Amino acid sequence: MATETEGRRKTYIPMLDEMLGGGMPAGTSMLFTAMPGVASEVFGCQIIAERMRNDGDISFIYTNTRTPVEIEHVFHRYGWDLRSYLDSGQTFFVDSISPMMGMPAIGKYMIDDFKESEKVVAEAIADIAGGTAVIEDVATLLDSIGVDQTFDMIERLNEVARSNDVNMIYLFTRWNYEKVMLGRLSGIVDCEVKLFSVEEKVVYRQVFAVTKSNWSEASGTKIFFEVLEPGGVRVFIPKLLVTGPYNAGKTTFTHAIAPNTVSVERQTFELFPTTVGLDIGHLDYKGFSADVFGTPGQERFDLLLEPLGREAIGTFIVIDSTKPETFVRAKEMIRMCRTEAIPKVIIANKQDLPNALSPDEIKKKMALWEGVPIVPVSATDEKGLSEALDTLFSLIYKI
Repeated sequence: MATETEGRRKTYIPMLDEMLGGGMPAGTSMLFTAMPGVASEVFGCQIIAERMRNDGDISFIYTNTRTPVEIEHVFHRYGWDLRSYLDSGQTFFVDSISPMMGMPAIGKYMIDDFKESEKVVAEAIADIAGGTAVIEDVATLLDSIGVDQTFDMIERLNEVARSNDVNMIYLFTRWNYEKVMLGRLSGIVDCEVKLFSVEEKVVYRQVFAVTKSNWSEASGTKIFFEVLEPGGVRVFIPKLLVTGPYNAGKTTFTHAIAPNTVSVERQTFELFPTTVGLDIGHLDYKGFSADVFGTPGQERFDLLLEPLGREAIGTFIVIDSTKPETFVRAKEMIRMCRTEAIPKVIIANKQDLPNALSPDEIKKKMALWEGVPIVPVSATDEKGLSEALDTLFSLIYKI
């Protein structure tokens, strides 16, 4: 069955496992409460798809809003082959929608009356001891059989799940329900993750936050996310800045971390071509998705630095480890980009050269303030890139 991290089972949702201390204890329940219009089904899909693929998990999907065929298409859209797991018996449907639509039921279990859901779902839970169940959608149950009966059913199903070490994943679209009812629902599950949108300069971003957890601290940290097709849930960082002195290797570094980067370059009178416009790219790394913006390094473009630095979430400052005379310029660029107060990492590039200074030597010469990491990198050889990305992302989300 599924592997455990300190007794916890991974959800495979980026950042969520870190926020929950490694994942979910066996037999616990999690409620995803989504505002209308915010992607929610992908969270349930991703948890069981990745658990089946990585951990050999067994599972089932209870559906009362979409037919099994529709759900299979949803999995396919996100890049997961649900059909192979259905054919092998590793997962199955509890189908409560097809019979009510006058269609043949698809799945190991069928329900033709929502009031029979508890009995059938309890039997299905016993079939997947140690596995994962996804219940979609709690709102349909509330509207069909009423608040009290739905809540009583969820409490009893959670008891059955605990005795069988099954993780229950409830998906809930938060329509215009009363706050008291929402509080009651939150009270009968072990963990609640809220999904909502926030407005940023007329652009709406999707966010999730753990607002309740019985086994870890619920910090309420807001995590921006986007949904890739294929790919599923990714933690979204709207803007990463790459800056630093001329000829430090910014473009090489940006292309190394974001291979699809587009650069505006021209041949100058100097020995090497240098970027006179922008490096613009996108990276997808360990569940993180980020837009990357690289700045030019020459002083004649300094007026661009402040606007380019606006709204950056984190910054890489790329320096040439063999040219300490450029370190003062690097610190000036940090100030001009207005990035003093945001997470930043110094990229000590060109470590492949014999006269490259070590991070400790660079720290002394730059007289950096405390807490600014220096990561040794050779962008041309793509060495040190993972450490650089891991370091900056851990600073951005201090979990």
